[in-house]
Formats: sequence, C-alpha cells, structure tokens
Amino acid sequence: MQTVTMADVARVAGVSRALVSLAYRDAYGVSPETRENILAVGRKLGYRPNRVAAQLAGKKQLTIGVFLQDLHNEIFADIYDGIREVTDQAGKHLVLTVGDTVGSKDVEGLETLLENRVDIIIAAGLTLPDRLLKKYTSRVRLVSVSRLVTGADCVYSDNHLGATLATTHLIERGHRDIVFIANPPSDGYLDRRAGFEDAMHADSLPPRVVEGSYSRVEVEQIALQILKSADRPSAIFAHNDQAAMGVMDAMAELGLTPGVDLAVVGYDNSSLSKSPVSGLTTVDARGSELGRLAADVALERLENPDQADIVRQTEPTLVPRSSS
Repeated sequence: MQTVTMADVARVAGVSRALVSLAYRDAYGVSPETRENILAVGRKLGYRPNRVAAQLAGKKQLTIGVFLQDLHNEIFADIYDGIREVTDQAGKHLVLTVGDTVGSKDVEGLETLLENRVDIIIAAGLTLPDRLLKKYTSRVRLVSVSRLVTGADCVYSDNHLGATLATTHLIERGHRDIVFIANPPSDGYLDRRAGFEDAMHADSLPPRVVEGSYSRVEVEQIALQILKSADRPSAIFAHNDQAAMGVMDAMAELGLTPGVDLAVVGYDNSSLSKSPVSGLTTVDARGSELGRLAADVALERLENPDQADIVRQTEPTLVPRSSS
C-alpha cells in the first residue's frame, strides 16, 4: 500500500505543502477553518504525520524559530520549503509563526517565537520599521530573509538588479510608457522601485510609479483605474506576481489580452506565473535557494555565535513569457 505524503494532502486540500505542515504543527497563523479542512483531508486519505516528539526528548536541542510574512504569496512557501530541506537534514526542530499580507502581525509572531524560547529566528518578509526591529535583534539572533537589517544576519536577493532586468526587458521591446505598481513603502523594501526608476532614467524615460498593495484584489482595482485612464501605458511592471495577476484580472474584465494589448511583468516566479494560462513574464527571486541559504546561515550562527554579521546575496534572473 502506497504511503500517503504531505504533498498528497496539500494537493487534495488545494493548499501548499508548507500550509499543511503548519496545520499539523498547530502553528500560529493558520485559521481554525483551514486547519480543520486540512486535517479532515488527511484523515480521509489516511495520512500519518511523523511526529517530532521523540527528537525533543532527552537533552535540550537547539530550536530554530521561523516567521513567514504571508503564505498567500508563494515566495514565502518556497522559502519555507528551502529552510525545511536544510533543517530536516540537520535534525533541527522548528517553531513556526505566520504573519499577514499587511504586516500587522510581525510583533505578535516574533513575540510568540520568543515565548517559545527559540535559539535563533529566521524571519522572511518582516515589515517592521528598522527602529522597532532593534528591539528583537538585541534579544535574539535573527536571520533576515529578503531584507537587509542592521545587527542581523541577512540573506537576500538583489532586488535592484531584478527590477532593472524587468524594466530593461520592456524597454528593449519598444515600450516607452511603463507604469510600475510598487509595494506599500516600508523600510527595507524600496530596491525594486529604485531599480525601475534607475533603468527608466538610464534610457531618458520618465518613470511612472503607482503605489500598490499586497492584495491581488486591491491591485485589480488600482489597475482598472490605470487602464481606464486617458494616458493608459503600454506596459505594467508589478512588484510581485500576486500584483501582476491583479493586473491581469483587470485586463480580463476589460477584454484586453496580456502581451497584445498590454505587456505585463511580475516578480518572484511563483506557480501563478508558470501557468500556461497566465504565461507571466517575471523575475525569478529563487525563493527555495533563499530558504536554504537562510537555514545554512542559522546553523552557522548556532555553531559560531560570536562571529560578525553574515550577509549572503543571490542574483535574480528574468524569465520571459508570453505576457510581455
């Protein structure tokens, strides 16, 4: 009889494997309804999770806390998968918390990890201001993923380069009027906007920036306003794939075809972008690699707690598809 895996439960429940793992661990950030649905699917399929209790018996084991900003954005699920790949091999125990799309639960998530007395925290997608983050970097070793944080170990992708690649791609295809739908401004997440603006200025083109949202539905409404305006652009570069899909939703409502009536580019290279239906041109931030690097850095920090701050950077790549 074939063993039922976590991936099987995720596929039938229609969620990510990362979310299934969080549900079985009863981690913070999974709604009761979602957790019960996942557990019900698991029971129906006959899934039996491998409990970690035996690993926790006996002598104290160093524990790694993981904070993920938002599992609705698949880049965080990819980062989590990369972390698990490394920590599972190392036999380390993880305690997980999840935030939300607007970053309003960063403090609650970090405090939960501290209450669980974790030895180090890997935090992906923190939106707390730098001045508030100091409160945590002074209390626990922190590995920041996707954002440079003073006083913490950092693993991040070169977002300025990624945005430059995306913008240059559109310019080389003849686009001169390009709108960048930016993420809400916060400390640590301005490089994609800067990369767009620098690439436009390098070609003597005026950059058009519209502040967006982390919500696909909200970006759809923003895109409708842009597309209905008298000065509709020929291309839109969105700060992530979720936002780019919001643009495509708006285009569908107006009967417009991506890559024909308007070029669209996203960022992250999530499964949304890989679908043949969307064919979304995007920038691959290599989330799984970021997760693996972050876990490696955390393990290195646990072995050498007094060494200088560790910084690791990856280079994104452009993935052209039919939308541009």
